[in-house]
Amino acid sequence: MAEAPKLKDYFTPQVITEIGERFAATAPGFDVDRFCQAVLSNGWDDLTFTARTGRVGDVLWDQLGRDPLIALQHIEAVLPDELGDPEGALTEGFWMWPLGDLIAAHTVDHPDAALTTIEALTRRFTGEFAVRPFLARYPETLDRVEAWATSDNEHVRRLASEGTRPRLPWATRLTLPLERILPILATLRRDRSRYVQRSVANHLNDLAKDNGERIVSLLEEWHAEDVPETTWIVRHAMRNHLKDGDPRVLALFGYQPADAAVGDLTVTPETVAVGQTVTIDFTLTTGATAPQRIMVDLVVGYRKANGSVGPKVFKFRDFELAAAATEPCTRSLAMVERSTRKLHPGHHTVAVRVNGADLAETTFELTT
Repeated sequence: MAEAPKLKDYFTPQVITEIGERFAATAPGFDVDRFCQAVLSNGWDDLTFTARTGRVGDVLWDQLGRDPLIALQHIEAVLPDELGDPEGALTEGFWMWPLGDLIAAHTVDHPDAALTTIEALTRRFTGEFAVRPFLARYPETLDRVEAWATSDNEHVRRLASEGTRPRLPWATRLTLPLERILPILATLRRDRSRYVQRSVANHLNDLAKDNGERIVSLLEEWHAEDVPETTWIVRHAMRNHLKDGDPRVLALFGYQPADAAVGDLTVTPETVAVGQTVTIDFTLTTGATAPQRIMVDLVVGYRKANGSVGPKVFKFRDFELAAAATEPCTRSLAMVERSTRKLHPGHHTVAVRVNGADLAETTFELTT
């Protein structure tokens, strides 16, 4: 299998040249050759993705004369047409990532103009990273965020949630007052855009890691509204609680302690090499006299380098188990390394979790 291209390799010399040409068309005296040479020299091949986008932003800043307001004007001048849907945000618009880096690094002393440009950028790509220095420095930035939450543009509404996330991936941690953030998320809780819903749910998932009791109580109130958009947000926000078997959250979605038993749990083969696949088989049996709503997860205990085991929960099935029924279950699992998971030889475990309770466990051996 061919290795997937690295994210940092998006910024090829051709893409860098195209960025330079965009600015040359609006900024008199912009030297495309000098821009490309400055970007692609001094160890470019060794830079990470974020270091590369930062480099492009810094060189643009130099080429545009190091004047914040003029730089913002030129950024707005090179922006393409607004996106009609969310799918193009991280495809056609990827070349705009360094523009947000420039804004975040060099225009923080001009918040009003910069936030206007960030909103314009968001309509074509995303401003979720660019807005964070302003949120950290100027509390009144949340006034602008509140206005974004009521925009008629789904990208701008998403920015109100995504830009304020405390644990936004690839970004520095951000702590904002809950009394300001929760009303913004409440404004978005019935948003019809799945793009916005997903961001709100991820934001709430972040908040629940540090404010679990408060967020769960809030989402219980939202869930009681019985609005499809809100229900989807609540469930996605509570996905980790569901995986962990939190009884309160399980009950919220109708999962009661299961009257069921797991039998004949096997992993085949019992010894498997890295790169191969195991098959997990078991039966789920109930003697209950009424149907039950059942959520089955598989908890795989991956062996770590230090010999300990780290659990990873895989969603398996969510269904109604008939009264006095036996349900055969099977699932394949590829033992391949991921960017977020390195495999180590030794004993691994597999547990079957039913409505939050681990009902059976077995082991298998991983070799190199």
